[in-house]
Amino acid sequence: MPDSLLTELLNFGALGLFAAFLVWQHLSMQKRLDALVGGFQTQLKEIELGYDKRIEIMRQRYDVVIEGHGERAREEKAALDRQKEELQKQLLETLSG
Repeated sequence: MPDSLLTELLNFGALGLFAAFLVWQHLSMQKRLDALVGGFQTQLKEIELGYDKRIEIMRQRYDVVIEGHGERAREEKAALDRQKEELQKQLLETLSG
């Protein structure tokens, strides 16, 4: 604080000292609040990164499950196609013979 401002505050006595205290308190609380907000934002970023990692892991698991179901469906369709061809051959043989 400049000396002239300090002198003016002292001229007002207790009220001036109280005003100086309020200014000091406001500045110190603003610094604390800035630090608190910075820490909170850091925590939010960490939480967001953790969330993204968990979502990616879940997507990978579901991709594996979906791929497994797709593979089984393709195998069953191929088996049904083979059965259909076999039955068509048998039907043709029965009708021909």
